[in-house]
Amino acid sequence: MSDSEATTNCRADAAAGAAQAAPPEEALRAALGEAAPAVRRYLFGMCGDWHEAEDLAQDVLLRAWAGRAGFDGRARVGTWVFTIARNAWRDRLRRRKTRPETQVTDDAMNCLSPIQTPAAAAARNELADAVARAMDLLPAEQREALALRESRGLKFAEIAAMLGVPVATVKSRVRYALGKLADELTALGFGPEA
Repeated sequence: MSDSEATTNCRADAAAGAAQAAPPEEALRAALGEAAPAVRRYLFGMCGDWHEAEDLAQDVLLRAWAGRAGFDGRARVGTWVFTIARNAWRDRLRRRKTRPETQVTDDAMNCLSPIQTPAAAAARNELADAVARAMDLLPAEQREALALRESRGLKFAEIAAMLGVPVATVKSRVRYALGKLADELTALGFGPEA
């Protein structure tokens, strides 16, 4: 076999392997559906607004579906979708710099559960507001690492690959973020000393 034939065979094998690695459309559709709630939670962790998180999540899932031909299967579908979500969030931040920000309240967060007392609902909403305020105080890198870890339970190595930083950096960002959240929530009366 000549060198050119061997090269052609290697390329054909690589192309066949890539075709096998990329999930069929139905499997991809199911994987995107499974990832949707985690993507929304991640984006909520980044922006603190359920309406904005929902809008962004829809954009992310549409981008993923439209770009499905570009998914080569080298990463898990979830990692690929979270990379798209991260890029969508960064795009939104860039647009915000040129437009004034509007604050929208989320009525769904304030709805009472039929089995919850008004006092319990008020306490839950107060805690949710305190966590959102504390998240807003975190540096962007720490907030992003924590949101990825907590919204999807991604492993540190997966987060590191998405962010393009060493695993140790991700671990320290999450650790510092958790420490700052704990300090802020304690100062607001939600910690163990409360």
